[in-house]
Amino acid sequence: MQLFTIKDKKEGNVGIGKLPNESFTVLDNILHEYYAMIPDKSNTTYHTYYTNLQGTLKSNFDKIQYNELWNNICDTKNSIMKPVIEMNEIYYSNPKPNFEKTNLYGASANLIPHKDCILFYFYGIRFYRIIIGVTEKNDDTITEFVNLKMEHKINRGDYMIFDFDRTLHRVKKIGEQNTPRILLKLHFIVYENNENKTRAKEYVDFVSYFYKYYYFIARYTEEIGTDPTTFIGFFYGLLWGLPFYTQFKYILCLLLMIFSLSEIFMIYMAIVSFCYFRYKLLNIR
Repeated sequence: MQLFTIKDKKEGNVGIGKLPNESFTVLDNILHEYYAMIPDKSNTTYHTYYTNLQGTLKSNFDKIQYNELWNNICDTKNSIMKPVIEMNEIYYSNPKPNFEKTNLYGASANLIPHKDCILFYFYGIRFYRIIIGVTEKNDDTITEFVNLKMEHKINRGDYMIFDFDRTLHRVKKIGEQNTPRILLKLHFIVYENNENKTRAKEYVDFVSYFYKYYYFIARYTEEIGTDPTTFIGFFYGLLWGLPFYTQFKYILCLLLMIFSLSEIFMIYMAIVSFCYFRYKLLNIR
Protein backbone atom coordinates (compact mmCIF):
# COMPACT_ATOMS: atom_id res chain seq x y z
CA MET A 1 0.00 0.00 0.00
CA GLN A 2 1.32 3.45 -0.93
CA LEU A 3 1.29 5.79 2.08
CA PHE A 4 2.56 8.93 0.37
CA THR A 5 0.38 11.15 -1.77
CA ILE A 6 3.22 13.40 -2.93
CA LYS A 7 7.02 13.44 -2.76
CA ASP A 8 8.71 16.81 -2.87
CA LYS A 9 12.44 17.56 -2.60
CA LYS A 10 11.92 20.61 -0.42
CA GLU A 11 8.80 19.72 1.56
CA GLY A 12 9.51 16.00 1.97
CA ASN A 13 7.15 13.05 1.56
CA VAL A 14 3.52 13.67 2.51
CA GLY A 15 0.51 11.39 2.56
CA ILE A 16 -3.19 11.46 3.48
CA GLY A 17 -5.23 8.28 3.81
CA LYS A 18 -7.36 5.94 5.92
CA LEU A 19 -6.50 3.26 8.46
CA PRO A 20 -7.87 -0.26 7.87
CA ASN A 21 -11.50 -0.65 8.92
CA GLU A 22 -10.62 -2.99 11.80
CA SER A 23 -8.81 -0.08 13.49
CA PHE A 24 -11.98 1.96 13.96
CA THR A 25 -13.22 -0.01 16.97
CA VAL A 26 -9.81 0.43 18.58
CA LEU A 27 -9.98 4.18 18.01
CA ASP A 28 -13.46 4.31 19.56
CA ASN A 29 -12.14 2.54 22.67
CA ILE A 30 -9.25 5.01 22.91
CA LEU A 31 -11.66 7.94 22.55
CA HIS A 32 -14.00 6.83 25.33
CA GLU A 33 -11.20 6.11 27.80
CA TYR A 34 -9.01 9.11 27.06
CA TYR A 35 -11.77 11.72 26.90
CA ALA A 36 -12.62 10.95 30.51
CA MET A 37 -8.99 11.60 31.49
CA ILE A 38 -8.79 15.18 30.19
CA PRO A 39 -8.91 17.41 33.30
CA ASP A 40 -10.00 20.68 31.67
CA LYS A 41 -11.64 20.36 28.28
CA SER A 42 -11.67 24.15 27.81
CA ASN A 43 -7.87 24.21 27.47
CA THR A 44 -6.31 24.61 24.04
CA THR A 45 -4.18 21.48 24.32
CA TYR A 46 -3.57 18.45 26.53
CA HIS A 47 -1.43 15.42 25.85
CA THR A 48 -0.19 12.14 27.30
CA TYR A 49 2.97 10.36 26.15
CA TYR A 50 2.69 6.71 25.18
CA THR A 51 5.20 5.82 27.91
CA ASN A 52 2.74 7.16 30.50
CA LEU A 53 -0.22 5.13 29.24
CA GLN A 54 -1.44 2.10 31.16
CA GLY A 55 -3.82 -0.83 30.87
CA THR A 56 -6.26 -1.06 27.99
CA LEU A 57 -5.43 2.45 26.78
CA LYS A 58 -1.83 1.42 26.23
CA SER A 59 -2.72 -1.91 24.62
CA ASN A 60 -5.15 -0.20 22.24
CA PHE A 61 -2.50 2.37 21.34
CA ASP A 62 -0.13 -0.54 20.59
CA LYS A 63 -2.61 -1.93 18.07
CA ILE A 64 -2.34 1.33 16.13
CA GLN A 65 1.38 2.05 16.43
CA TYR A 66 2.42 -1.51 15.56
CA ASN A 67 -0.01 -1.87 12.65
CA GLU A 68 1.72 -3.42 9.64
CA LEU A 69 0.49 -0.49 7.55
CA TRP A 70 3.50 1.53 8.70
CA ASN A 71 5.92 -0.97 7.15
CA ASN A 72 5.15 0.81 3.88
CA ILE A 73 7.04 3.89 5.03
CA CYS A 74 10.31 2.40 3.73
CA ASP A 75 10.81 2.75 -0.02
CA THR A 76 13.79 0.42 -0.39
CA LYS A 77 14.99 -2.85 1.09
CA ASN A 78 18.20 -1.16 2.23
CA SER A 79 16.35 1.27 4.49
CA ILE A 80 16.30 1.00 8.28
CA MET A 81 13.10 2.05 10.03
CA LYS A 82 13.03 2.78 13.76
CA PRO A 83 9.87 3.75 15.66
CA VAL A 84 10.47 6.45 18.27
CA ILE A 85 7.77 5.38 20.70
CA GLU A 86 8.92 7.77 23.44
CA MET A 87 7.62 10.66 21.32
CA ASN A 88 4.31 8.98 20.55
CA GLU A 89 1.31 10.47 22.30
CA ILE A 90 -2.42 11.02 22.55
CA TYR A 91 -3.11 14.68 21.91
CA TYR A 92 -6.17 16.80 22.71
CA SER A 93 -6.45 19.83 20.41
CA ASN A 94 -9.07 22.51 20.98
CA PRO A 95 -8.13 25.70 19.08
CA LYS A 96 -10.55 28.50 19.77
CA PRO A 97 -12.54 30.26 17.00
CA ASN A 98 -10.69 33.29 15.61
CA PHE A 99 -7.53 32.11 17.38
CA GLU A 100 -5.39 33.97 14.85
CA LYS A 101 -6.71 37.26 16.31
CA THR A 102 -5.65 36.35 19.86
CA ASN A 103 -2.32 36.08 21.67
CA LEU A 104 -1.43 32.43 21.10
CA TYR A 105 1.68 32.15 23.28
CA GLY A 106 2.83 28.48 23.36
CA ALA A 107 0.03 27.38 21.04
CA SER A 108 1.74 29.33 18.24
CA ALA A 109 3.97 26.31 17.72
CA ASN A 110 0.99 24.38 16.35
CA LEU A 111 -1.42 26.97 15.01
CA ILE A 112 0.84 29.19 12.88
CA PRO A 113 2.67 27.88 9.76
CA HIS A 114 5.68 25.94 11.02
CA LYS A 115 7.97 22.96 10.65
CA ASP A 116 8.18 20.64 13.64
CA CYS A 117 11.97 20.82 13.80
CA ILE A 118 14.03 23.58 12.21
CA LEU A 119 17.53 22.94 13.59
CA PHE A 120 19.18 20.94 10.81
CA TYR A 121 18.90 17.79 8.70
CA PHE A 122 20.70 14.52 9.46
CA TYR A 123 22.38 12.97 6.44
CA GLY A 124 20.30 10.18 4.89
CA ILE A 125 17.57 10.53 7.53
CA ARG A 126 13.85 10.99 7.02
CA PHE A 127 11.90 11.56 10.21
CA TYR A 128 8.18 11.08 9.82
CA ARG A 129 5.30 12.18 12.01
CA ILE A 130 1.92 10.48 11.59
CA ILE A 131 -1.23 12.14 12.91
CA ILE A 132 -4.30 9.92 13.26
CA GLY A 133 -7.84 11.12 13.89
CA VAL A 134 -9.72 9.57 16.82
CA THR A 135 -12.77 11.85 16.99
CA GLU A 136 -15.51 12.48 14.42
CA LYS A 137 -17.68 15.42 13.29
CA ASN A 138 -14.80 17.76 12.54
CA ASP A 139 -16.03 19.99 9.75
CA ASP A 140 -14.20 23.24 10.49
CA THR A 141 -10.64 22.51 11.73
CA ILE A 142 -8.19 21.95 8.89
CA THR A 143 -4.59 20.75 8.77
CA GLU A 144 -2.96 22.48 5.84
CA PHE A 145 0.33 21.68 4.10
CA VAL A 146 0.96 25.27 3.14
CA ASN A 147 3.46 25.05 0.28
CA LEU A 148 1.96 21.88 -1.22
CA LYS A 149 -1.57 23.33 -1.44
CA MET A 150 -2.93 20.26 0.37
CA GLU A 151 -5.32 20.25 3.31
CA HIS A 152 -7.61 17.89 5.16
CA LYS A 153 -10.11 17.88 8.03
CA ILE A 154 -8.89 14.98 10.16
CA ASN A 155 -11.63 12.69 11.45
CA ARG A 156 -11.76 9.18 12.89
CA GLY A 157 -9.49 6.79 11.03
CA ASP A 158 -7.79 9.43 8.88
CA TYR A 159 -4.01 9.60 8.88
CA MET A 160 -1.59 12.27 7.71
CA ILE A 161 2.10 11.47 7.36
CA PHE A 162 4.71 14.15 6.72
CA ASP A 163 8.37 15.05 7.20
CA PHE A 164 9.07 16.31 10.72
CA ASP A 165 11.92 18.54 9.50
CA ARG A 166 10.78 19.69 6.08
CA THR A 167 7.00 19.99 5.76
CA LEU A 168 5.51 23.42 6.42
CA HIS A 169 2.03 23.05 7.89
CA ARG A 170 -0.52 24.69 10.16
CA VAL A 171 -3.94 24.27 11.73
CA LYS A 172 -6.71 26.64 10.68
CA LYS A 173 -10.41 27.01 11.51
CA ILE A 174 -13.15 28.05 9.13
CA GLY A 175 -16.05 27.98 11.60
CA GLU A 176 -17.01 29.82 14.78
CA GLN A 177 -17.72 26.82 16.98
CA ASN A 178 -15.34 24.89 19.22
CA THR A 179 -14.32 21.60 17.63
CA PRO A 180 -12.11 19.68 20.08
CA ARG A 181 -10.23 16.80 18.52
CA ILE A 182 -8.34 13.83 19.92
CA LEU A 183 -5.40 12.71 17.82
CA LEU A 184 -2.70 10.05 17.97
CA LYS A 185 0.84 11.01 17.02
CA LEU A 186 3.37 8.42 15.85
CA HIS A 187 7.02 8.92 14.87
CA PHE A 188 9.38 6.89 12.67
CA ILE A 189 13.01 7.39 11.65
CA VAL A 190 14.02 6.06 8.24
CA TYR A 191 17.68 5.80 7.28
CA GLU A 192 17.96 5.45 3.53
CA ASN A 193 21.56 4.18 3.28
CA ASN A 194 22.17 0.84 5.00
CA GLU A 195 25.54 -0.24 3.63
CA ASN A 196 27.18 -0.81 7.01
CA LYS A 197 24.56 -2.33 9.30
CA THR A 198 26.48 -1.85 12.57
CA ARG A 199 27.33 1.78 11.98
CA ALA A 200 23.89 2.44 10.53
CA LYS A 201 22.20 1.18 13.70
CA GLU A 202 24.47 3.32 15.88
CA TYR A 203 23.76 6.34 13.71
CA VAL A 204 19.99 5.82 13.80
CA ASP A 205 20.09 5.33 17.58
CA PHE A 206 21.98 8.62 17.97
CA VAL A 207 19.48 10.47 15.79
CA SER A 208 16.65 8.93 17.80
CA TYR A 209 18.13 10.25 21.06
CA PHE A 210 18.51 13.71 19.56
CA TYR A 211 14.87 13.92 18.47
CA LYS A 212 13.57 12.51 21.74
CA TYR A 213 15.34 15.07 23.89
CA TYR A 214 14.64 17.92 21.51
CA TYR A 215 10.95 17.03 21.58
CA PHE A 216 10.72 16.60 25.34
CA ILE A 217 12.21 20.06 25.89
CA ALA A 218 10.08 21.63 23.16
CA ARG A 219 6.87 19.97 24.35
CA TYR A 220 7.51 20.82 28.00
CA THR A 221 8.13 24.53 27.38
CA GLU A 222 5.32 24.72 24.81
CA GLU A 223 2.84 23.11 27.19
CA ILE A 224 3.76 25.47 30.04
CA GLY A 225 3.46 28.40 27.66
CA THR A 226 0.01 27.50 26.31
CA ASP A 227 -2.91 29.18 28.11
CA PRO A 228 -0.38 30.59 30.63
CA THR A 229 -1.39 31.58 34.16
CA THR A 230 2.05 31.85 35.84
CA PHE A 231 5.10 34.05 35.27
CA ILE A 232 7.12 31.12 33.93
CA GLY A 233 4.18 30.25 31.68
CA PHE A 234 4.25 33.70 30.08
CA PHE A 235 8.06 33.51 29.87
CA TYR A 236 7.98 30.33 27.77
CA GLY A 237 4.75 31.24 26.01
CA LEU A 238 6.22 34.44 24.58
CA LEU A 239 9.41 32.58 23.62
CA TRP A 240 7.28 30.26 21.50
CA GLY A 241 4.88 32.87 20.21
CA LEU A 242 6.97 35.88 19.20
CA PRO A 243 9.31 34.19 16.66
CA PHE A 244 6.35 33.12 14.53
CA TYR A 245 5.49 36.73 13.73
CA THR A 246 7.39 38.34 10.84
CA GLN A 247 7.55 41.72 12.58
CA PHE A 248 9.42 40.17 15.51
CA LYS A 249 12.39 39.26 13.32
CA TYR A 250 12.85 42.85 12.21
CA ILE A 251 12.43 44.14 15.76
CA LEU A 252 14.99 41.63 17.05
CA CYS A 253 17.53 42.66 14.40
CA LEU A 254 17.02 46.30 15.37
CA LEU A 255 17.43 45.51 19.07
CA LEU A 256 20.64 43.58 18.40
CA MET A 257 22.04 46.64 16.65
CA ILE A 258 21.23 48.92 19.58
CA PHE A 259 21.45 46.85 22.77
CA SER A 260 23.62 44.14 24.30
CA LEU A 261 22.20 40.64 24.91
CA SER A 262 21.85 41.33 28.64
CA GLU A 263 19.90 44.51 27.89
CA ILE A 264 17.67 42.64 25.42
CA PHE A 265 17.01 40.02 28.10
CA MET A 266 15.94 42.75 30.53
CA ILE A 267 13.59 44.18 27.89
CA TYR A 268 12.15 40.70 27.36
CA MET A 269 11.63 40.25 31.11
CA ALA A 270 9.79 43.57 31.20
CA ILE A 271 7.48 42.37 28.42
CA VAL A 272 6.86 39.08 30.26
CA SER A 273 6.12 40.99 33.47
CA PHE A 274 3.65 43.24 31.69
CA CYS A 275 1.77 40.26 30.19
CA TYR A 276 1.75 38.39 33.49
CA PHE A 277 0.48 41.27 35.64
CA ARG A 278 -2.06 42.26 32.98
CA TYR A 279 -3.44 38.73 33.23
CA LYS A 280 -3.49 38.83 37.03
CA LEU A 281 -5.17 42.23 37.20
CA LEU A 282 -7.46 42.17 34.15
CA ASN A 283 -7.61 38.46 33.21
CA ILE A 284 -6.31 39.30 29.73
CA ARG A 285 -3.88 37.02 27.94
